[in-house]
Amino acid sequence: MNSANLVSDFDIVSFFVALAVAFYSFTKYSEQSLGNRAFKRLVFCSLILCAADFFSCLTIKARAGTFLETFFHSLYIFAVLSFSQSILAYTNSYIYTKEEALREKKNAVRAFFPAIVAVLAINAFSGFLFFIDDDFSITRGPLYAAVPIACAALALQSVAQLGRYAQKFTKQQIKALCFFYETSLALPFVQDYLCPQFRIGPFVYVFFTTALLLTLETPDDQALIATISELEELQRALKVSVEKKTAEALERRERLERLTFEMMYALSETIDAKDRYTSGHSARVARYSKMLAQKKGLPPEKCQQIFMMGLLHDIGKVGVPTEILNKPGRLTDQEFAQIKAHPAIGSSILEKVSLLPELRTGARWHHERVDGRGYPDGLSGEQIPLEAKIIAVADAYDAMTSCRSYRQQMEQAAVREQIEKGIGSQFDKEIAGLMIELIDEDKRYILHEYKKRKESPDEEAAN
Repeated sequence: MNSANLVSDFDIVSFFVALAVAFYSFTKYSEQSLGNRAFKRLVFCSLILCAADFFSCLTIKARAGTFLETFFHSLYIFAVLSFSQSILAYTNSYIYTKEEALREKKNAVRAFFPAIVAVLAINAFSGFLFFIDDDFSITRGPLYAAVPIACAALALQSVAQLGRYAQKFTKQQIKALCFFYETSLALPFVQDYLCPQFRIGPFVYVFFTTALLLTLETPDDQALIATISELEELQRALKVSVEKKTAEALERRERLERLTFEMMYALSETIDAKDRYTSGHSARVARYSKMLAQKKGLPPEKCQQIFMMGLLHDIGKVGVPTEILNKPGRLTDQEFAQIKAHPAIGSSILEKVSLLPELRTGARWHHERVDGRGYPDGLSGEQIPLEAKIIAVADAYDAMTSCRSYRQQMEQAAVREQIEKGIGSQFDKEIAGLMIELIDEDKRYILHEYKKRKESPDEEAAN
């Protein structure tokens, strides 16, 4: 770069066009949207670029001295880099929220611009970017290439943002901006290395800024963009609110499920407390029923449902006199008839639980037999719900593996034999087969030891 780099007609035209565009945008763009602010910043940088270039050339022509020449050319370089950064900010105005745009602006003010000033201040003493030659012309230093490279890096970042968020731009905007980016990418190299004698940089930058104003940029457009940005912000806020409400609802649901679970346990223990010979019976039947359901491969939700049915399968015993439940000797026909009424009583109680209507299934039909000789409805075969078939086997198993007033718990082999004998008459073949598998897997005969153990809801959920 030498003294031939003087003011041309293009410099004068560029300066006054930039001044006109700046006046128009700063007076018409009263709406403080992200896009309006970004475009005004772009226009302001182009105006500073033209002014710095104009005065840099004048000081060279006038040989105004090292200080003024260094100052104005440093200002020119600062304006070029600021213009490149403002192109990125303009692109991001279509993409960012207010918070993100404010963060970008703070980063530019706190880091980018101070870094440029620091580099130019160091250059004034070292000349590693440029220096004033003996004939008062400006000569590039050994690291001057860092300036167009920095401009190119900012242009490439703008391209990357456009590609990443292309759905936010129209086809016309994409075409115009891509041409703008390509020019921003190549212009610093062309200006400094291909035609240093002819100042095309400011003119081209102002030309494209004006083209943006005439083709893409109007206050109404940017007001619309601001509205869209606000709607997206509201959408994000709504999403956060929905997620928060959903989490609260899930927490309430979990608490309600825990409460329901604990209430069922309490009810089952209340039922069992009436019969001193069947303490823990309902909890054990629930556990065995769930194990059978899992072994059959039923979904976790269904297994948990069957577990709850098992807990309350004997709830109808609240309607049976305690003296009958605890009678040590043989029951009379009349007393046995009262015992046989408990499935219907339980069904009547649980059918009032409208949110869990399936609970009555286990209570009403757990004493049905596949041969039709069960009670209370005499169902047979496929008429009996699967849940009731499972609970029936679990109930019979616990009865045989628990102590009664008239006998001790049965040996495991005897229990297995009784289950096997009941296949096709008392028990469903498949469910009884699964129970036999559980018995065979229980080498140490520990299943009957659940009678004193109550699981917490967390433990039950884990199983």
